[in-house]
Amino acid sequence: MEDYLTAAQTFLKKYVQLPDKDLEWWIKFRAPQDILKQHATFLYCEVSFYILGLLTFMHAVRNGGRYPWLWLSTILHGLTVECVSYFLPDIDNFWHGQSMIMLLGQRLPLHILFVYPAFIYTASVAVAHMNLRWWAEPFAVGLSVVLLDLPFDIMGIKLLWWTWHDDDPNIYDRHYWVPWTSYYFHATFASSFTYIFHGVRRVFCSQAHRFRSTGCICELMCAIVTGLFSMPLGILQFVPVYHPLHDSFGIHSEVCVLILISVYIFIVWTADRHPHFSARSGTRIGADSFEIVVGVLLHYGFYIYLVLFSQPERIRSVGYHQPIGPCDEAVPVQTPFGHMLQKTKYLCLDAYYEDYFDFHCVKKKPASGKEWYTICGTPFPNHVEYIVVVLSFCVVALFWYWQVLSSGPLPKVSQERTKPGKSLKKE
Repeated sequence: MEDYLTAAQTFLKKYVQLPDKDLEWWIKFRAPQDILKQHATFLYCEVSFYILGLLTFMHAVRNGGRYPWLWLSTILHGLTVECVSYFLPDIDNFWHGQSMIMLLGQRLPLHILFVYPAFIYTASVAVAHMNLRWWAEPFAVGLSVVLLDLPFDIMGIKLLWWTWHDDDPNIYDRHYWVPWTSYYFHATFASSFTYIFHGVRRVFCSQAHRFRSTGCICELMCAIVTGLFSMPLGILQFVPVYHPLHDSFGIHSEVCVLILISVYIFIVWTADRHPHFSARSGTRIGADSFEIVVGVLLHYGFYIYLVLFSQPERIRSVGYHQPIGPCDEAVPVQTPFGHMLQKTKYLCLDAYYEDYFDFHCVKKKPASGKEWYTICGTPFPNHVEYIVVVLSFCVVALFWYWQVLSSGPLPKVSQERTKPGKSLKKE
């Protein structure tokens, strides 16, 4: 693998006419042997998302219709979310680990782009088997994405696949060191994505079945619009619940998330109480979603393995983290309701909040002003508790996906042929 990365770097330097420093801002490689030695689980994570990305892509190409455009839209959406997050100071509050292929000033690991199809594409295809009413489908996708995200978030932060800002008010309330707002984000962004992906085509292009392609130009336009505007619509869903309750009244983020999830469940349950005439027509999972089934099993199996056998105290994560500096320098955080909150600009080494890392594996702590430094993983505070929590979420999620995928056949992408004199079957 290192030989391939070296060859790729040599090729880029030869044929891309940019100074080495500028080229390395766009793309930089890291030897997998180095990651395996210092941060092995992060290398496993990177490879797993390349596999999940490939599986979802294979499913999209094999089934045709709008499925390839759905896959492309998830990539464009992920690129939008990641770029905006790095370059807007108010939401620049996390730092990824350093993978084999890093983009955008070593802030974006390439495999993170494949998290979006691994989550949103998988959830969208699974929920499509339910054949829900159009107004409920986005919320079912949002819930399904949260189920995929839960073990990823809990294990990812514990294994230092990324780090969070120490005291940003929007991510201060945590669940096993995962900001509660991370679950809110995954639910709202995925539901907004689904609403826009199907809604834009319905309004501007065609009233055809939601997974039947209406031509390259229309579908490309829908993919671009979905990629660009799913994030703003997702952010708008923070306005009616999270910001007034959390920012104005100081209510814990956990309460806001549970309210949102409850509303989503209620909407999906209401739609499922009065199912579409073609819903629930299947009794077993069909071969048309083979790649999705394999991906779901690999995803949850991977996190069950990690929670059982990983040793976070042996991790050394080298890369960008919150800059080190004085404890009392604050920067403002503007909210949609006009509140001016604040967060510390620097990580204060004398009183930081993050118990999932320390500096026990380095000879001395990083100096003031450093933002590229090494942090060390810490042991599970209660390993059995982590096992119970992650295993429980995985079992519940596997049961959910089994039920959803067996609810009915995958929506067809082409009109069925019928004999002369017979009408087409409704879907």
